[in-house]
Amino acid sequence: MPYNPIGGRSPDPYDRYRVEGIEADKQSKGEAPAPFGEAKQPSYKLVAYLLYLFHQFLHLFEETEKGIPASAEQEVRDNLLLIKEAIEVLKREDRSQDAPFLNRLSILWHKTLEDSLRFRKETPLAIEFRSFIKAIDSYPEAEEYPFGYYLIEYAGQKWLPFPYMELVQKIHDQHQKNPGSSTLTRWTEMIDGLAKKMQPRD
Repeated sequence: MPYNPIGGRSPDPYDRYRVEGIEADKQSKGEAPAPFGEAKQPSYKLVAYLLYLFHQFLHLFEETEKGIPASAEQEVRDNLLLIKEAIEVLKREDRSQDAPFLNRLSILWHKTLEDSLRFRKETPLAIEFRSFIKAIDSYPEAEEYPFGYYLIEYAGQKWLPFPYMELVQKIHDQHQKNPGSSTLTRWTEMIDGLAKKMQPRD
């Protein structure tokens, strides 16, 4: 009479084949487990991804230092240099009645105001940039309608109000009399100072 274990159920006759079957199946597929302590080589995609994260970290560091992304910094610098070119023209020539020229200057000025919003932190560079904007925007001081007002309000206009033309002529004449200490010279010096602190385009 066969032996019956407790519970009245006989042992599974295939128990002793299961473990051996699994191991035999692994060997047949060539999937032997890796020896202990043997690390897999990192894939190319993983290395590339880690390098990408590293560059992103450096990018954030640059942004934290100056308060502006590197790509935006180049665009802001380029726009400042275009404004400098326009100011250099005003030093040499009276453009008080040149509507196309003043319209282009107005467009550049609008971009400069937008550029001031691209600084994400109140860094020394951001403060210096806004000081430059204030210098042009509020010139001459104590005037009801300063230079910045006309640059904003009359962008794209085919006609220029007389006070605006008079102000442009005044700025030009002032430089002709005292080029070393003129308002236009001070503005270009401020631009040069900003440009030196900003990343040039490759």
